[in-house]
Amino acid sequence: MASVAPATTSSTSGRRRVAVVVVVVVVAGWLGWTALRQPALPEFVASGEPVELPADRDFPAVSLEQFEGMLVGQQGRPVVVNIWASWCAPCRTEMPLLDEAARSYGSEVVILGVASKDDPEEAERFLDELGITYPNVFDESGQIRVALGLTAYPTTYVFGADGQLRARVNGGISEQRLAGLIEDALR
Repeated sequence: MASVAPATTSSTSGRRRVAVVVVVVVVAGWLGWTALRQPALPEFVASGEPVELPADRDFPAVSLEQFEGMLVGQQGRPVVVNIWASWCAPCRTEMPLLDEAARSYGSEVVILGVASKDDPEEAERFLDELGITYPNVFDESGQIRVALGLTAYPTTYVFGADGQLRARVNGGISEQRLAGLIEDALR
């Protein structure tokens, strides 16, 4: 004789649906929060002897020590460092915004690009193609991206006039967000 499974009541079925919906909402909320939050700032403090920024259209390979010297040499005004690569689509979108900010703020703020995890010839061709005028350097060893705790391309770091790292934006940056971060750093 075949046994008959007890019938599921509509109240039990309703509770299961509610439980599934609650789990889905909680998981979706956690995933969204995790995706949107920015990791803590790295404990990065530039030190060493001041180093000049590269001259117009120069694109030198620099060590971590030279990069730190460039930051030290700019103390007294905010520095926006943007780490990019020629293969990075969001980099192509935001670099003209950074170039416009460099022209708009003039000598009040330094914009410094750092190409990393890239071919130097491709990176230089990329700069020429976009007509970028602010200083850029090449992170040949990868030590700069490691020291700054890079997790995504592009990433923008904002250093205050005192040389302290104040903000990091992983991924592309909007014109409004860039302007807000620069204005905060100028205060």
